[in-house]
Amino acid sequence: MENRFSCILIEDEALGIEMLQDYIGRRNDLFLVGTASQQSEIQSLLKICSPKLIFLDLVIPFGDANDFNYSKFPESSILVIISATPLNYYKGDIPFGEKHELLKPISFENFNNCVDNILRNIQLTNV
Repeated sequence: MENRFSCILIEDEALGIEMLQDYIGRRNDLFLVGTASQQSEIQSLLKICSPKLIFLDLVIPFGDANDFNYSKFPESSILVIISATPLNYYKGDIPFGEKHELLKPISFENFNNCVDNILRNIQLTNV
């Protein structure tokens, strides 16, 4: 049986959430644990699981009672940054760790290529 990797989605745009949930749902090797549309919701998702993949829009609202920062992401998680701004032009905080970039608008083909590359790297490191 094929491995399934848990993931979470952090995105504040309704259409972006719907599209990425669809893309994740089309893959047999990914399992979406939950979605956050504000930074204040991220911590509760991380209490549910330690996701292998985190699909992260860098620009989302803080929300209420927010004490979240990127250092709370599990070190074992792989980040997929989803943004309209390339990382080399982004001026805000960028989380540490392994990162991959998906520029908006995201096609299913680009999404698949990114995930395939990540999973191929995981398999190579587990050999």
